[in-house]
Amino acid sequence: MDTIELRRSLSDELHARTFDNFSGAGRFIRFVYLINGNAEGILDYVNLFLEEKGHATIPLNSKFATFNIGSYSLDFERHAEFISISFIQKFDSVSSGLLPDAYDARRVGLPLEWAHQSPGQIFHAVWLEVGGEPPEGLTENNMLQLMQARAVAANQFSDGAAQVYFAFDIDSAGFSRVALYNSSMVASRLGRAVQRIVELETYRLLALLGFATVREHGAKLDSIAKHVGEITNDLAEQIKQPESRVEDMLSKLSAQAADLENIYSNASYRMAATKAYDSIVENRLNGLRVSRIEGFQGVQGFLNRRMLPAIDSCRAFSERLRRLSERISRAGDLLQTQTEMIIQRQNQDLLISMNSRAKIQLRLQQTVERLSIAAVTYYGVGLVGFIGKSLPLNTWGIDLIMLKALSIPVIAGCVWLTIRQVKKRT
Repeated sequence: MDTIELRRSLSDELHARTFDNFSGAGRFIRFVYLINGNAEGILDYVNLFLEEKGHATIPLNSKFATFNIGSYSLDFERHAEFISISFIQKFDSVSSGLLPDAYDARRVGLPLEWAHQSPGQIFHAVWLEVGGEPPEGLTENNMLQLMQARAVAANQFSDGAAQVYFAFDIDSAGFSRVALYNSSMVASRLGRAVQRIVELETYRLLALLGFATVREHGAKLDSIAKHVGEITNDLAEQIKQPESRVEDMLSKLSAQAADLENIYSNASYRMAATKAYDSIVENRLNGLRVSRIEGFQGVQGFLNRRMLPAIDSCRAFSERLRRLSERISRAGDLLQTQTEMIIQRQNQDLLISMNSRAKIQLRLQQTVERLSIAAVTYYGVGLVGFIGKSLPLNTWGIDLIMLKALSIPVIAGCVWLTIRQVKKRT
């Protein structure tokens, strides 16, 4: 990709996720599918639907697309780990309350059953209804019944121009319901608010995926921490044990390190994603500039009480992973140092043994040298005797035995000098 194409791609990214203006009543229904390696299957499923409706298909690498289909529009969004399909309907304003067919899947005229049958794994489904003024005498019990929820959190925002009610629960059809009552917000601001609310609801549940990972790997992490603690607590005594014991400890510690690395590889991305999703939730909520509605618990307070402990558990889990990795690393360094000391002692013992063998070899060499002097001297004296027998020693008045006796020191001395000269040269 050249510079111009890169600039254009980055610039288009800023305009890709547009929001829909709501000038009156309407609804926004979003299905969130986890990709899990099946992005092409989900895309093919959507493209087949678009072809049947007479629309162009979505390119493979496209991240955002919008299509007007009869009475509704379909929005397609592709993210790092999920794909969302949204249905948007817009109607004339209503004076009070929501549309008569609110949250009724059989009456809204949308292909919700088609969305449910997608090959992708449905992770979340959000159903947001946009209405008019809040009904008179609206109470928490009324909203609990309407939202099919165990609890309802609500706030007014935009200086009281609108009110939003969250179920934060799943109804009988599998949707998390949200109700927005608009008193005086203009279309553009209302559209941005709808986008923020839907994203808040989407990323709220995505952030909690990290908590599922914590529960999945928590027991294993506890086991690793226990074993590492046992090793490190006994480390001072264990390193005094024989070599085989240190090697056994190092092997056990390596096994725990491998298990921890496996957990880290499976959980690190999820913990980072949880942190990012939590930041998005906070950002979207702050963007609404909410204020309290009398008689209802606020969205911020609800999330802080219900969601924040899970997010804190994810942070604590990540910190435990980091600290446990450091403990294993330190213990491994100590055991490795001890192993190196054992090797050094082995090398030292080997050098001592080699030195001892060298001394023995020197003594043997010296003994051999002495024996070789005697042996050479013996044969030399014998050679002198053979020579003497061939000479007229009697005529010269020389005794053969005396000659052989006198030759002994001479020959021994010569042999000794010769051996010495050879040793000097080598």
